[in-house]
Amino acid sequence: MRKVIVSLLAVLAFAPNSYALHIEGVQTMLNEAQLMVTEIDPKDLKTKLDSDDDFFLIDLRETAQQEHGEIYHIDSFKITRGYLEFQVEEKIPDKKAKIIVYCCSGKRSLLAAKSLIRMGYKDVLSLKGGIKEWVSKGMPLDTVYGEMIMKKD
Repeated sequence: MRKVIVSLLAVLAFAPNSYALHIEGVQTMLNEAQLMVTEIDPKDLKTKLDSDDDFFLIDLRETAQQEHGEIYHIDSFKITRGYLEFQVEEKIPDKKAKIIVYCCSGKRSLLAAKSLIRMGYKDVLSLKGGIKEWVSKGMPLDTVYGEMIMKKD
């Protein structure tokens, strides 16, 4: 009983700091990913899409987020971030394939790209700023209503 109480007190004593360590840990992970991963600007991705470059485009967003629209590409598919490592090798067995990943803000895709590189994929890019940046630059989204382009102010 005494060991349990001492352990509980130790956990409670460090609990406030554990949240700060978590935040610092996430930023550290993002910083490390930025050193490993090349990001692609929305305009450069649009150029690749328009020129029919051969690559896979992976939408990492959750289903509810995907319902708002997507970036259209013939070789695109959806794998939520939580399932990427478990499903990507089945969908893309060629480790030399060109892959571009995106999410809402570019943070999950940055971490996902790092993970793909660590899994042995050689040509992986992350969409800088995610779909938010894509839309803010006036790039088109494919929706259930057809293609939609948000006008810039």
